[in-house]
Amino acid sequence: MPIALTVTPCTLPVAGNVCFNINATYYVTAQPIYVWPGTSPYQIIGQAGIVNVLSVRDPEEYILPLTPVDLTEVSQLITNSVATTTVPFPHISMTQAQFNQQAFKAATVIEQWAKPILIHCSTGDRASAAFAAFLITYGGLTNAEAVQFATTKLALQNPQFIAWLQAYRPPK
Repeated sequence: MPIALTVTPCTLPVAGNVCFNINATYYVTAQPIYVWPGTSPYQIIGQAGIVNVLSVRDPEEYILPLTPVDLTEVSQLITNSVATTTVPFPHISMTQAQFNQQAFKAATVIEQWAKPILIHCSTGDRASAAFAAFLITYGGLTNAEAVQFATTKLALQNPQFIAWLQAYRPPK
């Protein structure tokens, strides 16, 4: 039976105010940002009770070349007692098989890590795709139901990610 999903807006400091709270357990957002003057967005995330962050940003999005993670984000999250990991969802150059592998990894992190958990990318689009993969893999939703949820209730808009999710098959 599919899990019940209640989506409410949240007010974390993220790009474009793209911030969704699902069942008071999952946050699907755009990139946390500094709002000047103000507190670190990662401090606010920790103060909100979020204990884990999953970034699905591509390493190519980071400022320092050849750095596979955003070192500022990682250090700020650790300083604020929030665990973090990255499962990259590149914008381009993925096959369906590669997407399936990354989507399953992201879904498994979302399923297994302590909650509340925040899933983010730069705009919320890929984070929404990762959450949809979780709904397919562990939430009892069909691919069509998960895509509909992510496109109507979250920020999924990228046609390529929608197509990959429609064809997504988690391993058995």
